[in-house]
Amino acid sequence: MFKKILLVTAAAGLLSACADQWNVDAVQKLPVTGGDFNKTLHQEYVKLAASEKGQGDWRDAAYFLRRAEAAARGEKVLPQAVAERDLAADKAVELSKARVDLLSALDAGGREKAPVLAAKAQAAGFDCWIEQQEEGHQPEDIAACKKAFTDNLAGVKKELEKKPEPVVEAKPQVFTVYFKTGASVLDPNAASVLQAASDAYKKSPNVTVVIAGHTDTAGADTANILLSQKRAERVADQLVKLGIKAESMALEAYGEQQLAVPTKDNVQELKNRRVEIKFRSAK
Repeated sequence: MFKKILLVTAAAGLLSACADQWNVDAVQKLPVTGGDFNKTLHQEYVKLAASEKGQGDWRDAAYFLRRAEAAARGEKVLPQAVAERDLAADKAVELSKARVDLLSALDAGGREKAPVLAAKAQAAGFDCWIEQQEEGHQPEDIAACKKAFTDNLAGVKKELEKKPEPVVEAKPQVFTVYFKTGASVLDPNAASVLQAASDAYKKSPNVTVVIAGHTDTAGADTANILLSQKRAERVADQLVKLGIKAESMALEAYGEQQLAVPTKDNVQELKNRRVEIKFRSAK
């Protein structure tokens, strides 16, 4: 059976200028440009070329070596076009569908997410299968290549279906100081919290230290805004003494607008009488 491959090899740009176009050893030793996909593609095409050369199929041996060379150069080598092989109509339809399936997986990220499997699906699988199918006289080899295609493509699809691990954003570290009702004085418990905030700041000084004052709902709104401001100022003063530069701070006062524990009006709640210290990336 005459092979169409002889008519398209030159058009595909895969002919080598080398005098010995069947030199498997030379092509095998070529340095490979690109990642694991190209490296595996190169290796698999060399294996196919060696097998065909061993069987005296010089045309396909040379063809697969040219594809191996292209892969080594880092070129984008696609699965062989079905039209390049002389196939029975039913086999051409089957292989056309298989090629579309393979290209879809490759274009969906198969080369990157499953490079070794993708390369084997193409070279050891599809290109081997279509070559053997054209010859048509070795059913066991046809079946073996088809199985390599099916198994490796299934592996590629499995990798593509995997959902990426969710990115868990680290919650910003918050240091909280609590106050007695109506007070802005720091009690002894605040010392350890402020020291911890100072120590954390020294590990990453290129941040803005946000100091936000809050109150509970006891008292008038206007008075609570002023009280939350005083609380923020007290904390800021102490942090300056602990080594945090004032110009690195941003003071905020919310009064009873941002309750940690929702309550009705005029309710005393310790967790709402607070100053929160957070670090924000400096812009």
